[in-house]
Amino acid sequence: MDGSLAVVTGASAGIGAAMATALAARGHRVLAVARREHRLTALETATGGRAIPLVADLTAEGAAARVAERAADLGGAELLVSNAGVGAFGAFRDIPRDRTLEMLRLNVLAGVELTHRMLPTMLDRRRGGVIVVTSSGGMYPTPNLAAYGGSKAFLLSWGEALAMELRGTGVRAMVTCPGPTATEFGDTAGMADLLGRAPGLAQPDAIARSVLEAWDAGRVLHVPGPANRVMAGLFQRLPRKVTRTVTAAMFRRPAG
Repeated sequence: MDGSLAVVTGASAGIGAAMATALAARGHRVLAVARREHRLTALETATGGRAIPLVADLTAEGAAARVAERAADLGGAELLVSNAGVGAFGAFRDIPRDRTLEMLRLNVLAGVELTHRMLPTMLDRRRGGVIVVTSSGGMYPTPNLAAYGGSKAFLLSWGEALAMELRGTGVRAMVTCPGPTATEFGDTAGMADLLGRAPGLAQPDAIARSVLEAWDAGRVLHVPGPANRVMAGLFQRLPRKVTRTVTAAMFRRPAG
């Protein structure tokens, strides 16, 4: 690449850090957005300065505007990887209301606002695009992850629709739906043991490579990982009643 700018949110760990690293290796400058400054500083060092840290809490008022302004200062984004997200494991009624609302602000509103702010520059240039990182959990109901799964279902529908709206503009959108991945998500969501037992646990670096290959191929919807594709495909074919029963067992909260 020619040093064009990619913006990656949630870049301090997991898939976001892997995407930022992979894009830097391709020659992009990467505006790496996350809350943990020390992680971003380490990423900057590891990429030889191609990752440009921006410490921001995307749930805060004005944060998306600040990210967009910084991207504009750097020449405007060629690519947005909207990856930041968080989960909370447990019955909807038991999860504190404030935590659920903050999760929805980050998972849904922050990415939507940031995309809305960055698209005009891409459209004016007639090039660029958005990669929306959602989850295979957005393809089926996820009891005990109800609000999280709902946020990912929104992103899946929104991202696919956006891709169709952008046809003929020179700007693209792609939705990627990773499955269980070896990241800090399990710890922060309170389901590390459950994820640790998931078959075919993917590595973030492998997800990043797969996502960029799918982007290069012009895909609109990408489900990385063979085990993840099989499970997502099976659930889409089963009657919804059966899918709900199976996922309720899969995502059951341990007794005690």
